[in-house]
Amino acid sequence: MATDEEPIRRGHVLQWHAESGWGVVGSPEFDGAVWVHFSVIDPTDRNTTGGYRALRVDEAVDFTAERADQDGYRWRATWARTADRHRPRGRHG
Repeated sequence: MATDEEPIRRGHVLQWHAESGWGVVGSPEFDGAVWVHFSVIDPTDRNTTGGYRALRVDEAVDFTAERADQDGYRWRATWARTADRHRPRGRHG
């Protein structure tokens, strides 16, 4: 679960599996890709695919992450949303 100490990072979507509601985000701030589940995407984000909140390949995203062993990824997102032109203020902008 996200904490107030987790900084918001910027990355981009490397892959998204719409049929199962998960994908992977890349960011130079992490040693490997970050696994993202549709359930951590901010509910105000308007992207949806097949009933799931979704991200689109190559789009910029803001996210927080924790160290985890999730389907072979060392990092798991705890919150994510499509990036705005400006970085969000505060924990979840």
